[in-house]
Amino acid sequence: MADSRINCEFYNKLKGSKKLNHEDIKLLMNIVRKELSFLIKHNIPPVPRNYEKWFYIFCSLAEQKKELDDLEIIGIYKDVYDEDFYAVDISGEKESVSETLANKFKDIADKIDSSLKEVINSIDIHQEQLDAHTDKLEKVKKDVTIETVNEAVMEILTELKKLREENSRLKNELKSYHAEVVSLKEELSHARREATIDFLTGLVNRRRFERALEDAIRDRKIRHYPSSIIFVDIDDFKKINDEYGHVVGDIVLKELATIFKFYLRANTIVGRLGGEEFAILLPGVELQDAVKVAERLRKVIENREIKINVEGKEKKLHITASFGVTEIKEDDTVESLLMRADEAMYKAKKKGKNKVEVEV
Repeated sequence: MADSRINCEFYNKLKGSKKLNHEDIKLLMNIVRKELSFLIKHNIPPVPRNYEKWFYIFCSLAEQKKELDDLEIIGIYKDVYDEDFYAVDISGEKESVSETLANKFKDIADKIDSSLKEVINSIDIHQEQLDAHTDKLEKVKKDVTIETVNEAVMEILTELKKLREENSRLKNELKSYHAEVVSLKEELSHARREATIDFLTGLVNRRRFERALEDAIRDRKIRHYPSSIIFVDIDDFKKINDEYGHVVGDIVLKELATIFKFYLRANTIVGRLGGEEFAILLPGVELQDAVKVAERLRKVIENREIKINVEGKEKKLHITASFGVTEIKEDDTVESLLMRADEAMYKAKKKGKNKVEVEV
């Protein structure tokens, strides 16, 4: 860790074999609840490595009893790991990696789920026994007149009542934790299904991009706010994969994503729709200006040198891309908009590739 101020003692306990006590469970639920909410809010894929890194930070904040805003938390992440907070690394993620903290979360959740059911059932049985003993002692108290015995019985009754009240409180609290565990597992499962980031490029995926298009179409209808989209398809990408392999193909995809992130405005939404096909949403940009943006990107990509390693030798790879541009109309749907941009892009392909074409 680059920042010695960030430390999580609880992390070491989770990695060990010690059983979690009541306070440990409470702390774990608090950390995971805040972390999961943060990841979902910022579209950070909850893959094991991401989960472990962010858990360490939220654990440290919980132990120090610090309440920070999102920007301060992101700043801590950058200081500790020396990378952008949205960085995604799944290169080493495999099902067999059982020692990652994320897998421990699942194991812990399963164990807590099972053990809490047993504890709740045990308390229910114990509660019935306490009630029976209490009733008997109540009867004894009425029948016996010896003062010393009566005092002893009263003390026992007092202790039993306290124990019964404590058990009732603990039972309700454990039931609440059990419900939280079930909810957490469902939320995590939902988050994985609804992850909005393309893991390879760090761009938004098709589902997230289409939701952004729905918002843009709504803005066009209600506020008459203009927006345009650009389709981008890498030329001869199959040939690159066939000649150099999919590892180089992935390098090319990530290089293109880097270009988009560097040369486009912050409010621009860029998505990888699948394979070598990308889409760019330009809020507030009309068609003629969108064409200029596409042309600028086309030139940048054309002149970019991508360094690759082929059989131990460094080689410089040049690529091109074809662009299709269209502006959002008030009567558009997501399907009609994507189809029109797609048609424009294929028009560029038919005209020789490495071109920008428009469909109105």
